[in-house]
Amino acid sequence: MKFCSLKILADENISPRVVSFLRHKGADVIDTKEEKWHGKDDGYLLEKAFRDNRFILTHDSDFGNLAVKEGKSYYGIIYLRLKIPKVSNVIRVIEKLLSVDIELCPGNLIVVDDLRIRIRLPERE
Repeated sequence: MKFCSLKILADENISPRVVSFLRHKGADVIDTKEEKWHGKDDGYLLEKAFRDNRFILTHDSDFGNLAVKEGKSYYGIIYLRLKIPKVSNVIRVIEKLLSVDIELCPGNLIVVDDLRIRIRLPERE
């Protein structure tokens, strides 16, 4: 599936302006702030996203640690590891993701920094 067709759960550190931008582009986004999930444990959000087949969009590396180091189940994670997490820069990066021809699948852990996009493939059993 392409980035534009992903179902997303936006972590509380994602600006409402970014959520609005994604929705304007046609993305199905649940915002933790709108759901009143402020301060919820990352494990709770990871589980919620997993059950709803959603990628978590976050600036927080803790989700990757839960998934990789602790082996928690996850549907997908998009970790925005940006030097400048200002809204304009985040939107610029997301526009790049929307334009890149990448096939994504459940189990992907995507790390986006200022220079590149890295995709960790799901573990095969």
